[in-house]
Amino acid sequence: MEKTLGIVGLGKMGKNIALNLIGKGYTVLAYNRSKPPVDEVVKRGAVAVDSLSDFKSKLQQPRMVWVMLPAGEVTKEYVSKLVGILDKDDIIIDGSNSFYKDSRELHDLAAEKGIKYLDAGCSGGPSGALNGMSIMVGGERDTFEYTESLFKDLSVPEGYAYIGPAGSGHFVKMVHNAIEYGMMESIAEGLELVKEGPYKDIDMRGLCHVWNNGSVIRGYLIELAERALKKDSKLSSIAPFVADTGEGRWAIQSAIEYGVPFTAITHSLYERFSSRSEYRFGRRLLAALRQEFGGHEVKKA
Repeated sequence: MEKTLGIVGLGKMGKNIALNLIGKGYTVLAYNRSKPPVDEVVKRGAVAVDSLSDFKSKLQQPRMVWVMLPAGEVTKEYVSKLVGILDKDDIIIDGSNSFYKDSRELHDLAAEKGIKYLDAGCSGGPSGALNGMSIMVGGERDTFEYTESLFKDLSVPEGYAYIGPAGSGHFVKMVHNAIEYGMMESIAEGLELVKEGPYKDIDMRGLCHVWNNGSVIRGYLIELAERALKKDSKLSSIAPFVADTGEGRWAIQSAIEYGVPFTAITHSLYERFSSRSEYRFGRRLLAALRQEFGGHEVKKA
């Protein structure tokens, strides 16, 4: 495999993937809708391209283009555009967190023109993109084997694997992120109990440090909790609003589709929903019902 490829999308992940590959001797052709990220990677050795069609003229066949855009319509749009531009046997790698059924559709769209499509679920965040990720790859095995050295170069040791047919890489990444939801919720609930419990002078950051050295719950998320508490021990600068980017919802929908109990992860998603509204009609109604049936006192808003 030639160590030359195009990258579409230079957000936090795409930019660091480009820099990682440049550091490993790759020639990277970089495209982004806004110019400043392109200028940044060009200073580090990338080659700027002004349009997707430039990939056709500036890459040798079989061309390889990595798409690193937000999941959903924007990824579908740009993969579809690339399918219209590239030729038979060229390769598109979708590194987004796309819903696996969308990825199967994009694979089939590319296959109609003889273009190869791999769905690559990437874990590790921006730091991993720069220093080594965990990558889960779906698609035809022979296409994976042709590009395997790329995934090896972008991963930590033993940090990549071929998962199976089209969509499987993004399917297991969806499940991975759903597990992450549940683990984060457990850490959040546990540390809240420590904070609200009877011992008021516990060093929360120090506790996370201890837990991350030899305990059975040690791991990257505990490291991140320690890092956040070191910056702000009371987290007073952070609003209690927790967003989600879709993977947890898709995983819960899939669990329903396949009849898999998904209790903890479903609860963790609902907790995120709960964080987003101060005016909770349902909770107000609960208080009103207690007052109505039992005369219980309610707090006035």
